[in-house]
Amino acid sequence: MNNSEFQERTERISQLVERVNEIADADARTTALELLQSVMDLHGAGFSRIVEVLSDSGESGRNALAKLGADPLLCGLMVLYGIHPVPLKERVSRAVEKLAPQLRKRSAAVELIAVDDLVVRVKAAAGGNGCGASADEVKQMVEQSILEAAPEVEILVEGLAPSEPGFVPLSMIQPTLNEEKRYEESTAGH
Repeated sequence: MNNSEFQERTERISQLVERVNEIADADARTTALELLQSVMDLHGAGFSRIVEVLSDSGESGRNALAKLGADPLLCGLMVLYGIHPVPLKERVSRAVEKLAPQLRKRSAAVELIAVDDLVVRVKAAAGGNGCGASADEVKQMVEQSILEAAPEVEILVEGLAPSEPGFVPLSMIQPTLNEEKRYEESTAGH
């Protein structure tokens, strides 16, 4: 499961919780919410225990825990339960460091400015003069990389100018069918 699939599923869960909250029968609503909370508590306790066991298992356990924490799905679940073994700022820093060489290959750059609470500020630059990555591509790459490591954050990307519309060759500009039909009708009697 990738990050977008994870986001889709969490959104679906949110929608279902909203529907449960709209149930008119108070007993049914309470029972459904208690069931959800009990399942989440059980999962949270299980994940916490896994983190604890791996943390206490020496270097190999800590390495395994680091791999689990780097997986986008497991990272999101660990964040959900508040048990991610790597601090937020470190996860974001690693994501930016990992992305930087990819961006350099595309004549772009990214720099971490700050991680305050759940807001990440980065400065980015796109390749200029039609070479390299566009501002939109750079922004998307930066956001995707950071969200995979820290799905709980809001990302503010500074330094990117909005993309300019590209050159459209004259041969690509054609009237729509309705315009052609109107032109033909208006010139038919002349």
